[in-house]
Amino acid sequence: MNILNRYLWKNALGGIVMAWFALVLLDSFFGLISELEETNAAYGSMQAVLYTVYTLPERLYEYFPTSVLVGTLLGLGRLTANSEFTAMRAAGVSIQQIVIATLQLGIFLALLSFALGEWVVPATDRYATNFKAVQKNNRVTITSDRGLWVKEKQEIIQIGKIISSQQLADITIYRVSKDYKQLKDLTTIESAEFENNQWTLHQITTRTFKAKSIQIDTVDTASTGVLISPDILKVTVANPEYLSSIQLLKLIDHQESNNLSADKFKLAFWKHLSIPFSALVMLVLAMPFLFSSQRSTGVGLRLFIGITVGIVFFLINRILNEVGIVYSFPPLLSAFFPVILFLLMGLFALRRIK
Repeated sequence: MNILNRYLWKNALGGIVMAWFALVLLDSFFGLISELEETNAAYGSMQAVLYTVYTLPERLYEYFPTSVLVGTLLGLGRLTANSEFTAMRAAGVSIQQIVIATLQLGIFLALLSFALGEWVVPATDRYATNFKAVQKNNRVTITSDRGLWVKEKQEIIQIGKIISSQQLADITIYRVSKDYKQLKDLTTIESAEFENNQWTLHQITTRTFKAKSIQIDTVDTASTGVLISPDILKVTVANPEYLSSIQLLKLIDHQESNNLSADKFKLAFWKHLSIPFSALVMLVLAMPFLFSSQRSTGVGLRLFIGITVGIVFFLINRILNEVGIVYSFPPLLSAFFPVILFLLMGLFALRRIK
């Protein structure tokens, strides 16, 4: 059985890698076209190409479940066309044994997907975001912990948490002298929201450094229109789906501790866990198509089936996520319902195969 397992893994993995490469390449092409539309004097064509390259891990992560389904149909579909599955079953290998052997590969793929989403994607997304922000505005720098630094004349603004382009937290403003040799005052702001072209600041503490003393002033709420441009923040805001689980848990805790909605980040957290699981589901879903296919079933038809089912899964997932946010569905349900639905469909179809 070990030889058979390796044979199944080799064929399935070959198809998955090929489908993964094709889908990501196609999406990268359209992504590059979109980036080229944003080019200007500072952000040129070469920068757009580099940014697209830096976002490749994000695309690999996003298309992973669909690639598993399409790739399995392509890779193992060749065995169906050559009647090799029929020969395996005639030799005493049951459908259950073939499915279990394939799912063993799925466990490895699920772990690979989790590692990609937990460590690789957050780091490359941060690097890509920083690259684009710096190219478009050389006054902006993003640090490794997602902190944002912005220079505005004699003020240096450090933003600890960027919740969205209109919601910030943990802000520190350093105001220095014109020769940049003296710190004149330091202001800390707990949170800020942008609405009606104004920033509303909360819990403001200003420390003014005098010759022999430090003057401390505290204000609960204030408004200003010159903190930072939301247009700059739009370039630097990270997609919650590409943050690590630890980063998402911190954002959830921050939102809840400030009596703010955390559903968007809870949904991203549960999706972070559901994507690796969906790789296993896609393998289960592919099995009925393979065992029910006849020799006459071509590669083109199996590819069409895989892409169709993958698109349906993608659309149901996206639609339910958006509807869940609008109608306040439980984030856990919104993230896992499509995966569980397709798993039940795959198991039901497998039970009908004799």
